[in-house]
Amino acid sequence: MMEAAGPFTQNMWTTAKPVHEQIVSCNFVKRLTDGTLPRHWFAHYLSQDILYIIDDSRALAATAARAANTEEIYFFLQLAKDGLDIERALHNDFLQHFNIPEATEKSPAFDAYACFLLDNAFNSPYPVAAASSLPCFWIYYKTGEYIFNNSIVNNPYQKWIDTYSGSEYKEYTQRFIQITENLGKKARPDISRRMIKVFLEGTKYELKIFEEAAKQVR
Repeated sequence: MMEAAGPFTQNMWTTAKPVHEQIVSCNFVKRLTDGTLPRHWFAHYLSQDILYIIDDSRALAATAARAANTEEIYFFLQLAKDGLDIERALHNDFLQHFNIPEATEKSPAFDAYACFLLDNAFNSPYPVAAASSLPCFWIYYKTGEYIFNNSIVNNPYQKWIDTYSGSEYKEYTQRFIQITENLGKKARPDISRRMIKVFLEGTKYELKIFEEAAKQVR
């Protein structure tokens, strides 16, 4: 289980939980879990995710540049670097394994999510910038945990599902939650409210990208 690190992040999770429940019950996640996911849905999601990860890494690097101490600077820079490493791995391994062509431009849902992250990373106060990226880790991890724990045996997407089970990603996410808890506790009330607001908005974007993939037609 991925837990809140204190009352502030517990409030964040409580606020976003109804949206996360929509995510794990949406058609994309249900059909990924039971192995019936249409290939063109998965192709859209995977090819778009590669483009999204590049912008996500830019947002994390920008957040690192504004961090309050060297430990947090290093943490967000490491997340940015690992994001680019994942992008290369997706290019070199998963696209080939699933025989999926590269996307050449971002789809509306993925583009909107990337713009949301970049806008907050460059223009919002540092605690808000950090909170806006947290759903990419906490919500994504919890969704992946659900899929991994409920996946059918011999799922045709098992190679992808197995990526959700890594201990390193779990450790990063728990550390990110702790940083956000510390920032939220120290923030002025208006900033802490904005942190919760962008966390909820980011969670809604996580839902939108799954919903968009499930609308793809051949």
